[in-house]
Amino acid sequence: MGLIKTADTIAKLACFPALLALLISASSAQEAAAPNFRWKPVVDPNARITIRGITYAPEFALHDWNVQRAADAATDVTRFEVRSGDQWSEDRSSGENKERSELDGYKRTFAHGTDVWGAYSLFIEPGMEYRSDWTAISQMHGSALRDFHIHFKEGKLIVYSEYAGPGAAAGPSVRYTGPLTRNVWHDVVFHLREGGPPDGHLDLWLDKQKIINFAGPIGAVGNQAYWKFGIYRGYGPIATPFSVAFANMEIGTSDLTARIGNPLEIK
Repeated sequence: MGLIKTADTIAKLACFPALLALLISASSAQEAAAPNFRWKPVVDPNARITIRGITYAPEFALHDWNVQRAADAATDVTRFEVRSGDQWSEDRSSGENKERSELDGYKRTFAHGTDVWGAYSLFIEPGMEYRSDWTAISQMHGSALRDFHIHFKEGKLIVYSEYAGPGAAAGPSVRYTGPLTRNVWHDVVFHLREGGPPDGHLDLWLDKQKIINFAGPIGAVGNQAYWKFGIYRGYGPIATPFSVAFANMEIGTSDLTARIGNPLEIK
């Protein structure tokens, strides 16, 4: 009955194209309000989660909403949520008011000068905007610095890279800033090579479009890079909850150029 009424309403509104388009758009947005999976929470802080050959350690506040894995997906899908005051034990003991829910891949490192590739899909759930000093949603961390880190803040995707020359401290530089729509899956591919000019590179594609094409100094000599993803924000507590899902996470040294135009299916 509801479908019949909806179809009849749309038919009656056909002579009002703008209103009809608005109705269809609102219907589509509602259907895409959140990833439709059955979520199984990660509750063990000592758990080890292996995704395509990389073992990740969870860093979270031990709530069942912090890190969740899709129990009914054909591939890997992980959901992260941070609410006000959700502090990992090590952040709490440091005295800094930071909030996080992440998977840390520190056991798989990439030496300075290695070509590292990554590909994944990203879904930022609907919610209120908020201000924070930072909200990182993935980062190529390391023993010396973070080669690059991706943030979502006030509706925008922001990408930073870092470089530290001999005897110097790491300095971040903004490589990209642009709006990012919530409620839909976005496809990301990146290629990183640490090094000074002309060897350093950071390339990043978003939804098949290249948004970063950087050739220059990035990383630090001797750095051992490793991948982390999830939510890391500060300084809090921030009243607004924030939720992000990732799917088809691939990190390694194999060339993933093919993923730019053909991302893995999410199902």
